[in-house]
Amino acid sequence: MMIYDLEEIEELGIFDGINEIIATTESELGVFNAAPLGLIRKGDLLSVRLFVGSHTYDNILAGGKFVANVSHDPMLFVETALNDISDDEFVMREGELTLKDAETWALFKCEPKNLDIALPDVEFVKGEVLRRKFRAVNRGINLVVEAAVAATRYVALKSDIYLEEIFKIRRIVNRCGGPREIEAMDRLEELIEQFE
Repeated sequence: MMIYDLEEIEELGIFDGINEIIATTESELGVFNAAPLGLIRKGDLLSVRLFVGSHTYDNILAGGKFVANVSHDPMLFVETALNDISDDEFVMREGELTLKDAETWALFKCEPKNLDIALPDVEFVKGEVLRRKFRAVNRGINLVVEAAVAATRYVALKSDIYLEEIFKIRRIVNRCGGPREIEAMDRLEELIEQFE
């Protein structure tokens, strides 16, 4: 599926490579869900890969759409990776379920097929810039996102290799991150203990 307005996609913060966003979806029963998701952009093509059996997978399979929320809040990545956030963290915008604290949001539609975790044809529909924040690259936030990814893999696969990765990341976050990133790592470790 071709994307015809790459400037609009980039205005929303989505560039070539794997864009770590927080996807919001709604179940057929009206239950809200938010979870980190890698939105892959290669030129004018967009795709995602999903965990079979996850709420995000089930909701996208049923509804054929998701909202990509761009955020730089490390705590939001941690909470949505391993926990359910409260309904008051969500807000409807233009009829779509988004995160209250998102910096931008973008609606994508897709035609998922049962048991296929790769969705190669993701199509941009609309979006909105809510806040423009200029910031220098902070290694801490990027590492918290990486730790959240490792944590989801640990929960799914129960391999200690992911715990070792999180431990290494923790040392760097303590050195490079700010108070919010350090707090997010504390929360991540607390949530992981629930799965041991």
